[in-house]
Amino acid sequence: MVNMEKELMYNDEVKGVPEFSLAGSIQEGIKIEIDKAEVYRHLGYGREQDPRAGILSIVDDQVCKAYEFINPAAYYTINPITSVGSPEVSVGELHFTSHNLAQVFSGCSQAAIFVVTIGKALEMEVDQLTKEGSILSALVLDTVGSVAVEKVADELESMFRDFAAAKGGKISWRYSPGYCDWDIAQQKELFRGLDGNPIGVNLTDACSMKPRKSISGIIGGGEFCSVFSACRSCNRKNCPNRREEFLAND
Repeated sequence: MVNMEKELMYNDEVKGVPEFSLAGSIQEGIKIEIDKAEVYRHLGYGREQDPRAGILSIVDDQVCKAYEFINPAAYYTINPITSVGSPEVSVGELHFTSHNLAQVFSGCSQAAIFVVTIGKALEMEVDQLTKEGSILSALVLDTVGSVAVEKVADELESMFRDFAAAKGGKISWRYSPGYCDWDIAQQKELFRGLDGNPIGVNLTDACSMKPRKSISGIIGGGEFCSVFSACRSCNRKNCPNRREEFLAND
């Protein structure tokens, strides 16, 4: 089995693969490209729907504006998966409860606990547009921010995937508290694994994050890591965050 702990400490011979640290690592200066098609999708437009010219113009303007306000950053720690039951999963000293997470981590040896953000400047601009009465522009910019932070999470996941592949391993889908059967309240447990979270994302009492455009979660890794996706059995057929095609039960 690939020992991610050892490999993450000694990966200098793998050229082109970012260096990872067991003690936790901050990734800044992450480059992303905002996908306008994703913005339209999050605004409720289907693949066969063409937004009217006015919406196209506002999206173009707000995507350009967004690059002035986003400051992508990521932080992660690498932890051993110490036990996997159903529904209990232990990652180092952290304990999570989710049947889906247990299934995902059934073949994993380690996990990356992460948080990513685009910072607070964009949401401050959204608030300002709202105060000025530019409600539609505010809505579109807020949506652009949601797409942007997903892209940051995608970049981090891709980084882990490239590293694991270079070592002959695989990674799981990323999961966040609030997905499927994983209780949002377990954000508190997840944040215990982030070493005080040096990129400035904090939890509210309701377990939402500040800045709002932030994503936390966990990714499993190892030689026999499962690629199971709960999207295959989820009944939310039109979920905007669906990763795989819905497979109806016979």
